[in-house]
Amino acid sequence: MAVKRLMAVWAHPDDESFGPVGTLRLARDRGWQTALLSATRGDAGASDLVDLQPGQSLGDLREQELRCAAAIIGVARLTVWRYPDGGLKGVPQDDLIDRLIDELRAWQPRVVITFGPDGITGHPDHVAISAATTEAFDRWRAESDDDRSPRLYYHTVRPGRAIEKPMGAAPPPLPPTAIIDVSRYEATKRQALACHASQRGDWERLIEDRDWLTVDRFYRAFPPLAPDEPPESTILHE
Repeated sequence: MAVKRLMAVWAHPDDESFGPVGTLRLARDRGWQTALLSATRGDAGASDLVDLQPGQSLGDLREQELRCAAAIIGVARLTVWRYPDGGLKGVPQDDLIDRLIDELRAWQPRVVITFGPDGITGHPDHVAISAATTEAFDRWRAESDDDRSPRLYYHTVRPGRAIEKPMGAAPPPLPPTAIIDVSRYEATKRQALACHASQRGDWERLIEDRDWLTVDRFYRAFPPLAPDEPPESTILHE
């Protein structure tokens, strides 16, 4: 039986923990292998919540925090690139796309997760990694004639939810086509978030939102949902 694999592509350390922790851990618990990629080390962020050690950069610290969260989630493969935090929009798109295609070829995922075109918050890095991942997925899928039928999902939020710290002029988040109960992993999400102590000011005010902790939502970008197809309750299809 072929190994079932999932790949999640993000822009920064902590995107994974603000994102669909429950689904990633559920995949692991169902025998899937999960890969997580962060395009930057989050080195342009700011935090007065931690004291850096001599010679330690914020990027060093945030990568350590990401590795902590990945271990809690049960990620089998973690890749951290060193593109400039806050500068993904300025990276040649073909560079990102080519590297992502190499990752897809190596991992051969059945499911790929990333941000939608909105980046949820409109963050330019989120928008850039969404566009690059979508194009890489399309090219990778087209280069093979096998029957793997991979799927591409955009992480999204509940309709009408107020977006914290919106940035830029991105469109609103896409409506969910998959709604997944991950309440059994609420503690896992809390633990993953706690790894990102340097960013506590961003996530601490959100942890009273039980819906955010217990429900994952996705928009299926490929294959698109048919007009008469009901919303999915899983993205981990056998």
